[in-house]
Amino acid sequence: MSNLAVDLRRPAVAPTRETGFEGGLTIEVKHDLDLSPGDEEMLASLIAERPRVGVFVSKAWLEPLFAEPPHGVVASLVLIREGAILRGVAPVGTRHTRMRACVQMLGGGYGSDRVDLLTARGFEAACSDALLAWAAESFARKGFVIELRDVPDDSPIWGAVQRAGFERTHRLALQPREIHTLPYLPLTGPDGDATRDAWPLARRTSLEKHRRMLERRGRLRIDVLQDCSEVATAFEALAGFLHARWNGHTERSALDNPRVLRFHRRVLPLLLSEGRLRMIRLSSDIRTIAVFYGIATGNWWGYFLAGYDRAWAGRIHLGQITLATAMEMATREGAVEFDFLKGAERIKYLWPVRERTTIDADVYSHHPGPQLHRAVRSTRDATAALVKSARSILSA
Repeated sequence: MSNLAVDLRRPAVAPTRETGFEGGLTIEVKHDLDLSPGDEEMLASLIAERPRVGVFVSKAWLEPLFAEPPHGVVASLVLIREGAILRGVAPVGTRHTRMRACVQMLGGGYGSDRVDLLTARGFEAACSDALLAWAAESFARKGFVIELRDVPDDSPIWGAVQRAGFERTHRLALQPREIHTLPYLPLTGPDGDATRDAWPLARRTSLEKHRRMLERRGRLRIDVLQDCSEVATAFEALAGFLHARWNGHTERSALDNPRVLRFHRRVLPLLLSEGRLRMIRLSSDIRTIAVFYGIATGNWWGYFLAGYDRAWAGRIHLGQITLATAMEMATREGAVEFDFLKGAERIKYLWPVRERTTIDADVYSHHPGPQLHRAVRSTRDATAALVKSARSILSA
């Protein structure tokens, strides 16, 4: 049944009744994460099929986003069914302005490294078409802008947008905005053997040298934390390491943002309870010298944050040792991939990584409000680019 509870303090949202679409699919919109046992089981299956995306659609990850969505945004879970069987899930945020509705994949652009519509195999096109049709029907009066942030390049949503244009089912305009790089490291080769021996010799030699330097400084201890209080303490140490790292720079640590800090304090015990957290603490004697904060699902590991005591480390490449330690643990656990997540920082390319991408883009309906917003934003972007070019010419 649909979740009909409405929080009157929140902006109006699309109706939460079940809505039918072509192909026998129906859509239910919930404003909480209270799923039936059958839906829970199917969601776990969808996450297991696409772990590098699915972990960011898990209940543990979504719960803090539902508890504190961005200002003015109503968090929803869109459930796409074939009969009683759950075939697709999408976390969605909606907000309303006077002239348009804004629809986003919840977590994209903040909080989540990537986010997407999760579908059962074989239902990718049908579910993405239904999701787009739901948006068009729900916000038909004043139109909509779908703000896609950190959506993988292999998402079925991109095909749905193209099909809508080709088949003229919806009059849409897609405006690409940015492409993000996501390096990842295969931990096993085609034959299933570990790939560590295939790392560049200089990388392995350097890591061994600095590991010996580290072990001479004191008794090295490596712990994968399972106690909630130890996880919380290690996270605060990580926040301190990252604050010290970026102190005095124009850029700041992500954890210096109070909202981001609250999110991670909420999500850590939830990830731990679901068995998805990989918090690794490196200690020298009794002093915490580095912390790795990772997430894992099945045979996939993701590196979210890491930090170390730079003042204590001195010339030791402790950051590299921390990442290498996490890779070794992932390999022992049976992981086949170590995902560095979003960002092309140089330290990630010390290993023979491959790359994926996520895309930021806006999809505008044909209504006057969204099209006016599109024109204004394009003009603003063009003006900003012109000013930047002029400054570059003058400085040269």
